[in-house]
Amino acid sequence: MHHYHMTFRSPLGWIRPVSNGKALIRLDWDQTRWQDPDQPDDVSRETIAELEAYFAGERHQFSIPLAPEGVSDAAKSWLAVMAQIAYGATITYAQFAAAAGKPKASRAAGTSCASNPIPIIYPCHRVVRSDGSMGNYGGGSALHPTDPENLARKAALISLEQSHA
Repeated sequence: MHHYHMTFRSPLGWIRPVSNGKALIRLDWDQTRWQDPDQPDDVSRETIAELEAYFAGERHQFSIPLAPEGVSDAAKSWLAVMAQIAYGATITYAQFAAAAGKPKASRAAGTSCASNPIPIIYPCHRVVRSDGSMGNYGGGSALHPTDPENLARKAALISLEQSHA
């Protein structure tokens, strides 16, 4: 299957939407630009347009077709619940698990956040620890989820949304 992608510099680093030609399958995020040339399609271009509006505080929901890559049916059900977390809000891992109908599955809630292939659009950044601290954040980056740069991006996304909610 052919993949299409296009890069852009967001306020929080380089982002590259990856599409299968019909839907967004992955959102990569890095601090340095990728070396391979862009191969854009309508989905990757529209994803960038919507992300630019999001970072400008002008878009609170996304309309891009999604087909998360390498995700089981169980993981898709977690992503569907994650997509319902309101813009500008945060919930705890326990609240996320309860919303998914699995109130004792806080670890599974965390795992679903950690394995999210389409951060921001599936808003795993809105899930925090019960004490209000950030917890972990991978955000499509190759950095470790406890890396201070990743946690700073998570905090910046929450702050961006709360200032425009």
